[in-house]
Amino acid sequence: MRQIYSTMKQIFCFSILIVFIHRVGICQQTVDVKLNQLLFEESFGELNELWPILTNNDNFFVFDDGEYFMNRTKKESPYAIISNWENDLSSFRIRSSLMLGPVENMNQSIGLICRASKDGESAIIFEINKFHKFRIRELVEGLYQIVTIEGKDGWIKNNIIKGINEYNDIELRTNGIDHDIYINSQLLYSFRMEESKGGSFGLFIGPETKGRVDFFNIYADELYRDTTKIYLTENEIKNLIKENKYLKIELEQSLDSRAIELQNALRVLEKQLISLDIINNQLDKENSQYALIKSAVDTTQVDLLLDLSRKVIECSLKNRQLKILNSNLRDSLVNVKINFENLEIDLLQKVIDKKVEEQHFIDSILIKYCVIDTINFPLDSLLLDSILFIDSLSIKVPELKAE
Repeated sequence: MRQIYSTMKQIFCFSILIVFIHRVGICQQTVDVKLNQLLFEESFGELNELWPILTNNDNFFVFDDGEYFMNRTKKESPYAIISNWENDLSSFRIRSSLMLGPVENMNQSIGLICRASKDGESAIIFEINKFHKFRIRELVEGLYQIVTIEGKDGWIKNNIIKGINEYNDIELRTNGIDHDIYINSQLLYSFRMEESKGGSFGLFIGPETKGRVDFFNIYADELYRDTTKIYLTENEIKNLIKENKYLKIELEQSLDSRAIELQNALRVLEKQLISLDIINNQLDKENSQYALIKSAVDTTQVDLLLDLSRKVIECSLKNRQLKILNSNLRDSLVNVKINFENLEIDLLQKVIDKKVEEQHFIDSILIKYCVIDTINFPLDSLLLDSILFIDSLSIKVPELKAE
């Protein structure tokens, strides 16, 4: 029986020794993974939805001139501020800069949180206090377990940690199992978590504590590929650059042609605006005239005014038609007058020609068949010239004999 008890005691001690070996920290670098791919960068310059803004009786968390100011006034318990940034990282690097503010509380602390589950039952917490001490705790099923078991209540003093109103640059590196913590560029502590899981990141503030955070960055392995991003090869990047240049040239040409179209459209619109201005001015004049008429007429006689307006419009249209018809008639009269004068001239000319032709015919008959008495009947100069011309030719007129 004693042998069995002794064996069980040895097994128990061996188990405790294994846990102790796993949890006891060492000041030797254990993480060699290149964690240089920046995935999350927060400088607290602008408000966003990744960090909460709380202003109540227990908490006052706000963005303040490029810093995240935290004031936890509740005495009984600390507070975890979890970022809304989702991830699936198992290996990562956190870099942040934290500062404790001056308060009378002896138990104030500030720190970082990683691997926090959504239900708040598990997480890893690293915190510092104003006595140049640090502590690492693991939250398992809602209960705290101290990782830095070498110190009292887990607190270990190290003079590389700065005090009140001084920023401490903190860096936590992990490959998923091994964890290295640096503070102010010096290795502070290393520990191992065999069953580490992924989770959210955040900040930790103790009861009755004031503090500030200057920045909060998260890096991943250089080979890590975020499912929410697109990763391209060098050739793909070159092809995209070429395509981008081509599209840029095409876009510029398209914009130039579009600009010309817009300029032409603007010209058309300007002309339309000018026409509209002319029409509007004319309408203004007509409206002013209408206003005079309206003011002269009893406003209660609306139907009468509308009827008069319709009649005025009808008369105006008829007047325009009559003016057009009058103009057409005037043009027709002018054309008829011209044609009549031309016809009269032609008729007179024909009459004259006819008279001349008849006179010539009569003259020819007289010359041939008649003897003219020049004593009793004075000769016309034209007839005399004709007789003289006949005598000169010695033309004999045949004698008429009586039967």
